[in-house]
Amino acid sequence: MNAELYITKASLQISKGEIDKAVDSMMKAINIGNDMISVTQAHCFLGEYYFVNQDYVLSKEHLEWIAQRQEELETEYDDLLNDEIDKANLLLDMMETFSLIE
Repeated sequence: MNAELYITKASLQISKGEIDKAVDSMMKAINIGNDMISVTQAHCFLGEYYFVNQDYVLSKEHLEWIAQRQEELETEYDDLLNDEIDKANLLLDMMETFSLIE
């Protein structure tokens, strides 16, 4: 399977409430890495997932991956990944504001 199919699979798993399986599918999408859009979506999902579950170290890792590539993502994909970029920046700002990470 390619990264995009793992994102689709994860979406179906989320709709069924199979969050742990969705996390695994998102990790597989990242590991395949053949589609920057899917990889960015997976990093965003995992960053949000770990944030909600108060694992701020892992959340930061995934969200910073997006933040570090923001300019490239905006240039290459126009506004296609704006939601993911905005969410990553918002959650990183919240972690910094409330001293949830160092």
